[in-house]
Amino acid sequence: MKNLGLILLIGIGFHAFSQSELKEGVQYPENTSLVVSVMGITLKIPSGWSGGVPVGSSTLLLSDGSNESTIFVTADYLEEDKVLEYLRNEISLEQGVSLIPVGHVQQQGKRWSGEYRVNGVSLTMQGYVEVRLGKSNIGVGCVVISLPNAFEKGKSGAIELLNSIQFTEPNNSNNTKAAGINQSWDQYLKGRSLRYYYSQGDFSETDFIHLCATGSFNRSKRSSSGGSTGYGAVSGNNQGTWNALGEGDTGKLILRFDDGTQAEFQIQYGQGNKGLGIYLNGSRYYAEISNQCP
Repeated sequence: MKNLGLILLIGIGFHAFSQSELKEGVQYPENTSLVVSVMGITLKIPSGWSGGVPVGSSTLLLSDGSNESTIFVTADYLEEDKVLEYLRNEISLEQGVSLIPVGHVQQQGKRWSGEYRVNGVSLTMQGYVEVRLGKSNIGVGCVVISLPNAFEKGKSGAIELLNSIQFTEPNNSNNTKAAGINQSWDQYLKGRSLRYYYSQGDFSETDFIHLCATGSFNRSKRSSSGGSTGYGAVSGNNQGTWNALGEGDTGKLILRFDDGTQAEFQIQYGQGNKGLGIYLNGSRYYAEISNQCP
């Protein structure tokens, strides 16, 4: 799915009905409190809903069990003056599906919401989008797609989830010596994934680099566009070996592909245009424990 950006990942464990780091591939029941510490977000699965982040995805998918309504939950660094513009226009999803605004976008404080007609599906469906902006320009968005008879239930679930959110300062303490870890970049990155997300208008791009402790890596890139430009998607996967140089605020990541070519990334840890964190060649990547390595 492509919408306000993607980053509801990272986790180390789960215990039902306790406060847990959100983790891929785990199904969470209703009323479970989840933490995304790298974003400074705590939220609760709404009553009557359950779901999780599919492996390889970065969107929290919630269902009410009837298959008549789905809530997609995403989060990213957002610019307040662009949220209203975004919600006023056609929102492109994957596989040629899009949301067309119906009526005016509503704003109350740092929350924006609107109702939509769903295009590109065989059934008559309704859409609802609400965004809540918190600290450090971090926003959480809920996109609801429902059959008409389940629309109000989907909308209520999204509102309940957004009401439950608590924003704190993002926790970047797991990044680099500059954040208090005395490791080289080579040691720090072993067994981690570096994930990049970009979304603007009807275009989105992701780049996932999984750096295994064995010295091997696999990388998957995907870009897609939709809406007025016409839908299209390009994806690619590469493997090879990797190593990293340096420590502290700067370093270098080297990927050597199986076909003999290589790519180099300048690593910078610091405050950039997407907040405090890891930047590769100027683009913000999120470091997480990889689930793609043996």
